[in-house]
Amino acid sequence: MSTMKTYAKQAKERMKNGFWQRAKEQLEEEKKVAATQGLDSVKVAQARHDMIVKQIYNQDEYVAEQQFYQKVVQIAESNQLIINPLQQLADHKAMQSMNAEQRQAYMLRLSAKYQEALEKYQNLKGKN
Repeated sequence: MSTMKTYAKQAKERMKNGFWQRAKEQLEEEKKVAATQGLDSVKVAQARHDMIVKQIYNQDEYVAEQQFYQKVVQIAESNQLIINPLQQLADHKAMQSMNAEQRQAYMLRLSAKYQEALEKYQNLKGKN
């Protein structure tokens, strides 16, 4: 099947399944949360737009980000004291093939990604 036909089929599925209605509702919800917390609604809208673009055009990256975010939510909502959440989030198999410099760079990127996801969770849950 050609690329254009594939895109058209996927677009039709999104229309049939109410994708755009849900996206609009989620955006409105996030704008309300942003307004109550004094956040910039334009930045919230841009972040939602970026997520939708990624969801449509880069499905694999979107799924990986969502899985990562769900792990962060599990860590944040756990009743246990977690000393090193990065240890739970790291890909230990991939780290085995890295040298020390690469592992350090990986952990720094992972730390920034974790911090961003945790801030998103806290903002959405009103835990700031």
